[in-house]
Amino acid sequence: MPFQRDEECAAEVGNAFGEYLTTFFSQPVGQVRADIFQEKKRVVAHVSFPTGIAASEVTDPYMNPLWDYARKHGVDDKFQLIMS
Repeated sequence: MPFQRDEECAAEVGNAFGEYLTTFFSQPVGQVRADIFQEKKRVVAHVSFPTGIAASEVTDPYMNPLWDYARKHGVDDKFQLIMS
């Protein structure tokens, strides 16, 4: 399942980035992780590459699933990606 709550992440960051909503894990390999937060009126996905590969080398789809999430939740006009 690509979107799931990471309770450890939620506890670790608290409200440092706003209200924690969910975490995205790309499939099938898990090359991309995005922790998603509500920051006032914006919804921000903090995108990282935990396997250590460069963004240009990622083969797992992640942009479309993240934007689909934003559209599904009605926040696509307030959605922002931050690449880490």
